[in-house]
Amino acid sequence: MNKSLTTLFILCLSFFAVPTWAADEEAAVSQALYYKIAEPFTINFLKQSQQQARYLQIKVALKADEQSILDSADMNLPMIQDSLRSLFSEQTMESISSVEGRRQLQASTLDTINGILKEETGKGDVKAVYFTSFILQ
Repeated sequence: MNKSLTTLFILCLSFFAVPTWAADEEAAVSQALYYKIAEPFTINFLKQSQQQARYLQIKVALKADEQSILDSADMNLPMIQDSLRSLFSEQTMESISSVEGRRQLQASTLDTINGILKEETGKGDVKAVYFTSFILQ
């Protein structure tokens, strides 16, 4: 009888350990994933800078919670690059020279990428866009 109770007690305790394992697996799944767009965006700001030779170079990285989202971004990279070049070319020297202007550009970049992915795949879940390099010359 004691053996049966001991076995039952151990069996009951093992049920409490399962949610701990599930929580660990959930934490591993929700880890942030990143994708760097290898080619930097280089924009000539001749028209926006009173005919002075000015350049903007930006390197962009994406953050997502699922690898499939980053795979979709990679598959649609030509469209994303074209749209971002257009977006970056529309900027003025004054707007990108300030910290607030750069934040707005980051938000617009995120919206542009998510819009493309939503249109092409039905799922635009890039969580953040980072400018890993921002050179204004």
